[in-house]
Amino acid sequence: MTSNIESQEDGSERRLLSGIRVLDLCRDLSGPYTSMMLAELGADVVKVEHPDRGDETRSWPPFIDGVSGYFSTINRSKRGIAINLKDEDGKKVILELAARADVVMQSFTPGVADRLGVGYEAIRELNPSAIYYSLSGYGQDGPWREKRGYDPILQAASGFMSLTGEAGRGPVKTIVPIADVSTAIYGSFAILGALFHRERTRVGQHIDMSMLDVMVSMLSVVGTRYLLTGVVPQRNGTENPQRVPSAAFECGDGKLIQVVPNQRQWPAFCGLLGHSEWIDDERYESPAARVANQQTLYPKIRQIFRSRSSEEWAELLDDATIAYSPIFSIDEVFDLPQVKARKIVQSYWVPGYGNVPAINSPLKLSESPTRIASPPPRLGQHTAEVLQEIGYSKEDLERLVKRKVVVAESESHP
Repeated sequence: MTSNIESQEDGSERRLLSGIRVLDLCRDLSGPYTSMMLAELGADVVKVEHPDRGDETRSWPPFIDGVSGYFSTINRSKRGIAINLKDEDGKKVILELAARADVVMQSFTPGVADRLGVGYEAIRELNPSAIYYSLSGYGQDGPWREKRGYDPILQAASGFMSLTGEAGRGPVKTIVPIADVSTAIYGSFAILGALFHRERTRVGQHIDMSMLDVMVSMLSVVGTRYLLTGVVPQRNGTENPQRVPSAAFECGDGKLIQVVPNQRQWPAFCGLLGHSEWIDDERYESPAARVANQQTLYPKIRQIFRSRSSEEWAELLDDATIAYSPIFSIDEVFDLPQVKARKIVQSYWVPGYGNVPAINSPLKLSESPTRIASPPPRLGQHTAEVLQEIGYSKEDLERLVKRKVVVAESESHP
C-alpha cells in the first residue's frame, strides 16, 4: 500500500516515516490531526469515511471549491476511501487493510469498535505487530468511558475553563480547540514511541488515548500547585500569580504589551520604569516577595505603562533585552516577518481552483523534512486505487459500488 504521491526525486526516501502505513478510522478533529502529522512526516495515511455522509467536518464552513476548509485543515496529505464498515464486505476490506498496516487508528465510543469487529483484539489477531490507537473523550475504562467528549466539553471537565478568563468574571473557553490539538500532539508522540518500541521488539501494542487524561496532565504547574497547597487556582486574566510581573499592560495608545521579566532582568526593568529603588525593596526584590505583594506592585506598573505608546515601550524593552510581545491580532500574526521567515504558511494546489494557503507543520527536521504532500482527498477519491493495491479487481470494485458498500471518486461528492 505504498503511496504514489512520493518519489525519490522529491526526497521522500529521507522522510521520517517513509514506508509506514496508517489506516485512519478517526473522525472530527483530534484523530485526523494526528494522522495528518504522521502523513507530513512521510507516512502513507489512508483515511476511511462513511460512503453516504463522509466525515462530519466536511459540512463545516468555510468552503474552498466546495470542500470544507475545516476538513482540509486536518486531512491534507492523505489518501481517502469511502467504505460502509457495517456491511460485511466493507468490514472485510477494512480488515484486509488493517492486516497490512503499521498503525490502525479509531475514535469510536469505547466498545463500538469491538461491536463492529475492528477492535484491538480483532486487529491484533490479524496483525500482532500493529500499533492500535484508540482515541476517546474519557478513555477505554472508568465510569465515564461511554460519555461523548468534544473539545469544549473537555475544557470544562478538565478544569481548564475554570481557570481561563478575567478575575471576578465567569469562565471562558479558548476558541482554539486546545483539547483536540493537544491530544493530537500527545497522540503523535505516543504512536512514534510505539513504533520505536516495535522496531526494537517486533511487538505492537494498544494506545488508549483519553482527551481528559491529556487535559488534566496539561494543567501542569497549575494543577501541581493545587496538589501541593490545597489552594484552588482562580482566574487571573493575563496575570500569572506565580510569576510577578507577568501580565498585559495597556500603553498610552490603548495597545497592549505582554511583559515577563525574569529575576535577572528585574533590575533593568526597574530602571526602565524609573524605579531603581524597587531592586532592593524587600517587598519586590525576589520572585516570592513580588508574588506576595503583587496587589501593590501591579497598579504602579500599569500606571507607568500608560505614560508611553506601545511603540516607545517596544523600543525600550528591546534595548533592555526584556521579554515582551505586543498582543497581535490574527491578521497581524500572518504578516509578521518572523512568521514569514519560518515559512509557517505554505500552500497546496487544488486542480481547477489554484493555490490554497495552509498552516504548515512546525516540525523542522534537518535530515527528514516534513511537507504538505497533497490536498485533502475528495470523498472516495482513492477507493479504487487502494482496493486495487490489495488485490481487488475492477469487477470486484464495481460490485461493491453497485451495492453501495463503497464510494469511488467517479460518483463521489465533496
